[in-house]
Amino acid sequence: MSEAIPPVAVHLGTHRPTVRAVRAWCGQHRSTLTAHGVTPRTSWSALREAVPGLDWRSDRGRDRLRTHLTADGPVLFSSSAPLGPAYLPRGGALYPHADAGVDALAAALTGTPWSVQLSLAAHADVVTAAWVAAVRHGHLTDLDTFWRELEDPSWVPLVQRLVAAVGADRVSVHDATTVRTAPDPAHATAAVGRSVLEAALPPLTHGAGSLPLTDVAGVREAHWSARQIEVALTALPHLRSHDERRALQKFVDRQVDDGGTPAQPLTPAREAELAERDLADLARLRDLVEIR
Repeated sequence: MSEAIPPVAVHLGTHRPTVRAVRAWCGQHRSTLTAHGVTPRTSWSALREAVPGLDWRSDRGRDRLRTHLTADGPVLFSSSAPLGPAYLPRGGALYPHADAGVDALAAALTGTPWSVQLSLAAHADVVTAAWVAAVRHGHLTDLDTFWRELEDPSWVPLVQRLVAAVGADRVSVHDATTVRTAPDPAHATAAVGRSVLEAALPPLTHGAGSLPLTDVAGVREAHWSARQIEVALTALPHLRSHDERRALQKFVDRQVDDGGTPAQPLTPAREAELAERDLADLARLRDLVEIR
């Protein structure tokens, strides 16, 4: 009689602080997870080493991903990497490369019982972070231009893709859309991270109820401040090479005071428009999958 194939729980995070919170908790409790027979796969560097270039499209890349995601026992995988960038530096569609990552997961886990926990960020968080990242990496793009180039964002196509890959009963959405406006974002992030783990772990171990999930802590989001953005946008027109842009990034990262507050450059009207899209998406998703 053949042994059952160990299950894999996949956490895909569009809300990066939740991914960091899950990673930090798994790192803190790695020995406890191991004692419960669960192998955590949460390291960004280990994933890049396992799948060089994050090659989701080739058979070789998908074979490498399968090796990374499977073990002698159940595996908990948490990452944002298979989704790719939220937006390209020029704007465009939301998560334009996510289909390739989802297809790679489905191919790599063929024959393996797997489930997906998807943590959803507020659209305003995603737009802001993508624009700031574009500037940070040396793209001279003002926010108004970036905004005009965005296609209407929606989480529905991504969830539909996951449902098609693994089935509606194996996809859960964890709502992180309110973290942006929460009185204590770190506390709110911890709650979403705990929700992800509470859903992901029971299929992996009978002892999930004894795991110290109250220890999930919010992780401070890396950010650039309004002043850092201003310095970068002022300097970028005068730079001539990738090396110069890279040096500017390091200078702003290390030498320009971030003031402790991340840049939130969207106008109130744009914030309100994106908040309405969050609510509309969640309403549609409730007809597709469980929302926690």
